[in-house]
Amino acid sequence: LQRRKRADITMRCLILAAGYGSRLGELTKNSPKPTIEINGRSIIDHIVSKLHTHGITEIIVNLHYLQDMMTNHLQDNVLYFYEPRLLGHKGTILALRKWFENEDFFVINGDTLSTLNYTSVIKAHRKDTITVCMDEYRAMGTWIYSPAYFQNQDIPIHPYRDTTVKWWDLGTPERLEEARKYYE
Repeated sequence: LQRRKRADITMRCLILAAGYGSRLGELTKNSPKPTIEINGRSIIDHIVSKLHTHGITEIIVNLHYLQDMMTNHLQDNVLYFYEPRLLGHKGTILALRKWFENEDFFVINGDTLSTLNYTSVIKAHRKDTITVCMDEYRAMGTWIYSPAYFQNQDIPIHPYRDTTVKWWDLGTPERLEEARKYYE
């Protein structure tokens, strides 16, 4: 039996995309925030494509606001988890326990873009921890959870920092414009 290296492990991912995007006002009045375009591609398409580049193809997206628009946009590229009422970050993870409980898994905010190298994050992840990708001050909307989380939500948190990474929380018009300038 040959042991596989950590970076070769198939990993699943949850993209959190159920919110209303209300801080973006008119931009999200009739469309979900993850479908907003940056350089000709939606935010969520950027995220899914980057995950695929790093070998992460088992992806589930939580939905609530304008869920039909999201499913029509993504079609069969991902799995879906509809929330009749918003569960939040922790609630969604716990509701999807059966899908994640056997291996480490990514959680990515559906309104966050970054230049993170997901393979490097996987290599840095420590067993029985939550790896949180951070800039100097705060989380960058990307985590790796160990399945130990389902037995103990207080497992250690391991910060992952790469000072070369650029990232954008696209929740405001100003940050959306910054990301558009970078990607265009």
